[in-house]
Amino acid sequence: MVKRSNNQKGKTDIVLAAKSVFKQYGYKKTSINDIANAVHKVKSAVYYYFPDKESVLKAVIDDEVEEVKKDIMDTVNGASGVEEQLLAYALSRTKEIKRLAQEYALFFEEYDQLFPIIKETHQRYDEFERTTIENILYAGISSGIFDIKSVDEVTTNILIWLKGLEAQIKAFPTEERLLNVVQSFVNVLFFGIKVR
Repeated sequence: MVKRSNNQKGKTDIVLAAKSVFKQYGYKKTSINDIANAVHKVKSAVYYYFPDKESVLKAVIDDEVEEVKKDIMDTVNGASGVEEQLLAYALSRTKEIKRLAQEYALFFEEYDQLFPIIKETHQRYDEFERTTIENILYAGISSGIFDIKSVDEVTTNILIWLKGLEAQIKAFPTEERLLNVVQSFVNVLFFGIKVR
């Protein structure tokens, strides 16, 4: 039992070290030796837990995704009603993407090349996003707050908008400006733009 605990700590230490190195150098320029040096181990210690650099990358991405999901759900669950939950989701998601884009700037430049490696993790995150939004929308329908004919279509539209914003995230000079745009989007979603 102690050995398993030590094994998990060793793996966790390597993932944390790899995060730091990937942030500094990006994926392509990082070597297993760089990761080993960052965790104060020899290369073989990294290979004990991971067969290659690609496996380390997947572990780092999985760890970051779980952290993002937890932060988003903590924010959503802390909101008082379904309208507030949808706004909390959009704002929290945007803040997390902005944080990752800043911390992993070099990483994001390599994203298209890395996508085949992290595709599975990306698909799991997409499922989390869709399920989270759908749950909020269904709760809003159940409570009589939302009038939605197709939850699937509304969810898809919300995700398209958020992902489009994500692609432009570097264009916003400040986080405040970015979050104002998210707030505006949610207001349009709730109230529309047509005078009634």
